[in-house]
Amino acid sequence: MHRRPLTALVGLTALALALTGCAGGSSPTTVDTEPVAAPKVVASDSPETAAPTVTPSATSSPTASPTPAATKAPVKASYDVVAMQRTLTGLGYYLGAADGKAGPALRSAVMAFQKVNGLSADGAVGPATLKALAAPKAPVLKASSPANRIEVDLSKQVLYVVKGGAIQRILPVSSGNGETYTQKSGGTARALTPTGWYKIERRIVGERVADLGTLYDPQYFYRGWAIHGSNSVPAGPASHGCVRVTRADAKWLLGAIGNGMSVYLYGGTHVFGAGSSAAGTDNPTGDGAAPAPAAPAPAPAPASPAPSVIKPAQPTAKPTTPARAPSSATPSPSPSASTEAAAEAVPTAAP
Repeated sequence: MHRRPLTALVGLTALALALTGCAGGSSPTTVDTEPVAAPKVVASDSPETAAPTVTPSATSSPTASPTPAATKAPVKASYDVVAMQRTLTGLGYYLGAADGKAGPALRSAVMAFQKVNGLSADGAVGPATLKALAAPKAPVLKASSPANRIEVDLSKQVLYVVKGGAIQRILPVSSGNGETYTQKSGGTARALTPTGWYKIERRIVGERVADLGTLYDPQYFYRGWAIHGSNSVPAGPASHGCVRVTRADAKWLLGAIGNGMSVYLYGGTHVFGAGSSAAGTDNPTGDGAAPAPAAPAPAPAPASPAPSVIKPAQPTAKPTTPARAPSSATPSPSPSASTEAAAEAVPTAAP
């Protein structure tokens, strides 16, 4: 009877010890909570905070790239694009919508204006261009007729489209640069542009792939020389001899001019007179297929009336023959011999 209380006491003691062990286990739980907190610190400090520091630097570099836009902004603000387009339209340089967009068409018009007004032709609108627009120079035509014609001032590097005696449009051009180039045949030639009066003889709508490059919508005025579109129309002479315009202007010219339109080219440095022996006067861009050489062929036609002038002389000789009826048999051979001699002399003189 006395051992049961001891057993109960031992059980109570064991239970107390177990509870003590559980209480002592609370310290590992505090250790578990601390490592959990530590990963959070590591995860939030090293990878995440490093990434944000990189991200601002990346965003700061894009903000540095729009800085060029900031430099362009003052240029755009320096003049009213719409007003510029309308002004150049009224002066005959610009053809397009007044949409406020400073695109290639406006640049081309500005370049033509700068050339006529004696400015540096870069197509950019600066203080000198704005000042010239306030008091623009009137372009001066060299010819007075025909009323509808093309004039190409090779000194100023501009082309005038004249309709009804007045300038309809002014385009920037680029002509022969005077350099020596190699032809397909292996020979050399100089990049020269012909001067004088011509007419549009033929044209090609679209591309013409030649030996020395591609011509866009070319309109030929002398042999292989043409007014044609190009991807490169700098301020000065740069072609193999043709007259370059922008591709957009070449398209417009297809509707503005056509076969038979008179073309007058003058001025310039790297030029030659048609029919001269200047090297490269047959195929400036490798485009030698032109009917122009056939044009001089009709020239000998006026010489053909010469025999017709001699033929009427034979009837005048016949009346003298009846007057000498008694001796008609003797004189008849001599006039015929003289006429044949004359007839042979004239053809030899004609060629």
